[in-house]
Amino acid sequence: MTNPINVKFLRDLRYGGPSDQLATIADDLAAFVSAATTSIEVAIYDFRLADPGIIETVVGAFTAAADRGVAVRIAYDAGKPADGTGADFAALGADPAPVGTGDFLNQHLGSTAVSLKPIRAGGQLMHSKYILRDAAGTASTAVWTGSTNFTEDAWTRQENNVITVADRAMAESYLVDFEQMWQTGGIHNAGLHGGGSTTIDGVNVGWDFCPGDGRAVNDALAARVAAARERLIVATMVLSSHEVLASLAAAVAAGVALSGIYDGAQMDPIVRQWRNSPRLGQVLADWERVVTHLVRKESTPYTPTSVHDFMHLKVLISDGILTTGSYNFSGNAERNAENQLHVDDPLTLEAYTAYLDAVIAEYR
Repeated sequence: MTNPINVKFLRDLRYGGPSDQLATIADDLAAFVSAATTSIEVAIYDFRLADPGIIETVVGAFTAAADRGVAVRIAYDAGKPADGTGADFAALGADPAPVGTGDFLNQHLGSTAVSLKPIRAGGQLMHSKYILRDAAGTASTAVWTGSTNFTEDAWTRQENNVITVADRAMAESYLVDFEQMWQTGGIHNAGLHGGGSTTIDGVNVGWDFCPGDGRAVNDALAARVAAARERLIVATMVLSSHEVLASLAAAVAAGVALSGIYDGAQMDPIVRQWRNSPRLGQVLADWERVVTHLVRKESTPYTPTSVHDFMHLKVLISDGILTTGSYNFSGNAERNAENQLHVDDPLTLEAYTAYLDAVIAEYR
């Protein structure tokens, strides 16, 4: 029997990632797409590949699906600031990325049967990274989501995760989110009241979307932290949501075991802003209480042409619940197009815990 929930983990090749990781994740993505019988929908923030062999594998999977009659649609972010700094992207609650996705997709897929749609988010970002396969419901219906963009750096120099879930109810909800963006070319109210849950082989799975339910996503994240009594593991590029920080600080004060990792280069400008703002003294105090339990990855400061080696995960383990997706733990992220998933499957939790423990140990 095929497991309905599967996970894939990526690591920086310099810090524990296997040498064949690039080819493996490209093959995995291509296999996911190639299994489609009716439709593929993609919502992707950053899709830029350079290696000819990887392009052939990934682009070839999309074109082959379209050529055999699968309806393939790719919605991509078209709102990145061309000259944005790391601090600019932090203010947007997103990982820094250069422009170029539209150019890449139009160059490689523009003259094919694949449909493309730029999504302009009106000063925010379309930050999701999901693929829907046969979302209307077949034996091959599944959702691919997580933190992973479609770039070589995401697949070789960053810490990332992919989680796939084979469930019709979940796929249908994600399809509603996708259609809201596809039909409007924007993200206004996308995902509003789109949250849902299901039970798969006794496992509880829930999901939600931003910006439509953005405040609820942030509040639910803080509530999961507050509900923990035994352990918390947090792995996030940035940790700037005031509510989440306050919950983490309170958990530490209550004696809940906390470990985790964050991206140093991405958090440093945020912490500097807190230090320079007297009204944010409590936020800074919460950060200083929490950060002593975390390790940092010293990533390369962002420029459009630098290596993009962020600690890119967006994962929380709170006792027996895993939370993951595209949503950075930032108050600003709630205004982007995002998706977040929470699961209470013991096997999935065990896999994530082992992975996170190894990543944290690598940077300690």
